[in-house]
Amino acid sequence: MSNAPAIPFHAGPELSRAINRTDFFRLLKSAAQHYNFNNFALARISEASAPFGERDIVITNVAERRVGLFITTLKEALGTVRAKSAQFLATPVHGRSAQPEAYPSNLVFNEFLSGVFLFIPLFTPEGRRYCLVLSGERQEPDQSEIADMLLDAMRIFDKLYEEILTPEMSGRLTQRESEIVKWTSEGKTSAEIAIILGLSEHTVNSHITAAARKLDAVNRVHMVAIALRNGLVS
Repeated sequence: MSNAPAIPFHAGPELSRAINRTDFFRLLKSAAQHYNFNNFALARISEASAPFGERDIVITNVAERRVGLFITTLKEALGTVRAKSAQFLATPVHGRSAQPEAYPSNLVFNEFLSGVFLFIPLFTPEGRRYCLVLSGERQEPDQSEIADMLLDAMRIFDKLYEEILTPEMSGRLTQRESEIVKWTSEGKTSAEIAIILGLSEHTVNSHITAAARKLDAVNRVHMVAIALRNGLVS
């Protein structure tokens, strides 16, 4: 696979208009595709499950059922040392994945196998650590391209932090999150909720992840139980 054009993505006017998760999902997807990557995941860096766990993901285009495989393959691509020291990384790192030992090739189809992973550390003004991970079947990026991708990632993340992450840290569910938790409490799947509300399934899953994080829930069932107990849904 050839590398992306030597033209930075740099978001453009779409960035200034971005105000919700769907907007940022589209921005990150467009940026990934511009640089010939297929997948992206924006996540909080975790000390407990370095570099991050499934619950730490903020926005991704990786199917929910494949996220565990994506993270495992990322660790293989970065190597044990860099994966475990992700909380200390200050510059982007990259590597090519191999078949994860935990997922034998004869048991699981791994669409991330032999792909290039790029791990971009990101920071909030308060020093909280996040990362943007890109993966795809392409050549490993050179330093010039990494510099462009880092600039784009920082610009998108700064706006996302202002519009999405800062309000989330207040601990209050947004109107959309409350709506989605209510439908979840009625037994609707993400796909069904997406149809009902006219959203993408990825956007619904992102809202569920945000709501579960705010309620300190370990899964959807726990999230609904806490919401019902606290009178957040009826």
